[in-house]
Amino acid sequence: MVLKVRIFMVKKLFFLWLLACPLILFANGPVSKYASEAPSKTNIHEYFTNTERGLVNKIWSLVKKKKFHTLKKMMTEDFHAVGMDGVVVNRSPAIIDLTQLKLISYQIQDLVLTRTKDSIIATYMLFVKVTSSPTVFFPIAEMSTFQKVHGKWKWKADADMNQYPLGNS
Repeated sequence: MVLKVRIFMVKKLFFLWLLACPLILFANGPVSKYASEAPSKTNIHEYFTNTERGLVNKIWSLVKKKKFHTLKKMMTEDFHAVGMDGVVVNRSPAIIDLTQLKLISYQIQDLVLTRTKDSIIATYMLFVKVTSSPTVFFPIAEMSTFQKVHGKWKWKADADMNQYPLGNS
């Protein structure tokens, strides 16, 4: 059983890697090429905080505030999400799934960012508290990708390694 779970996880990670490769390979080079765009007196941590960290936080802030219309505008037209079961859904079903989450609170930890000029890949641990278990934070391993479209950052894809706990209240 443990071996089957490990094989499944390896396959899922490989699939996620395949999703991320085109963004890295075809998005105009690595972050170091564009690091000079940051103001000279700003350290790279603060540079990331203002852009990439803000995008990841904005997603979950909008979900918490139930602003799904605004979230939809933040997503690309061809947005897709990959769930724990390997099912890929587009933008509308993904929003429906997020409405069922009934999020009370969230925390983002272990955020790792990779950026090129026009794309961002963020991997992180998302801890969510939902109405069905208001005293417990559930961990969800996430990968979100963003793409610059007409000068604005848009949420391009999302993948999670854990099942979302649904808030049934």
